[in-house]
Amino acid sequence: MRLLSLLADRLRAALDGSVRAGLAPYVEERGALRAEVDALRLGITALSRDREALDRWLARRAGPFTGDMTVHEAWARHPRAKEVFARHHLPACPACAVGADETLAEAAFGYRLSLEDLLGELNAVLRP
Repeated sequence: MRLLSLLADRLRAALDGSVRAGLAPYVEERGALRAEVDALRLGITALSRDREALDRWLARRAGPFTGDMTVHEAWARHPRAKEVFARHHLPACPACAVGADETLAEAAFGYRLSLEDLLGELNAVLRP
């Protein structure tokens, strides 16, 4: 019985060493990948801060959205304006031929949108 236990311990130790040796390259690779992921997370955090700073700068620079500005002007005024248009099922405004001449008031009327709500949402993207 003692001999069997001793053999089992030796076999376990040999297998453990063999498995560890076989996994070593993957453990090293996992460490390298974790380092890359951590670096990417830091980069994403920095980009997010930069985007927030840009949003604040644009908000101060742009002034409010108004009903008399054209759809194309509104679309170009702030990078997040496209999100507002998309929520109102108007995702292709830059490609629309009438967007260069059509005001936000006219677009709201034509698409049966509340101009007040549309302007409120657009102006909300200007707030830091």
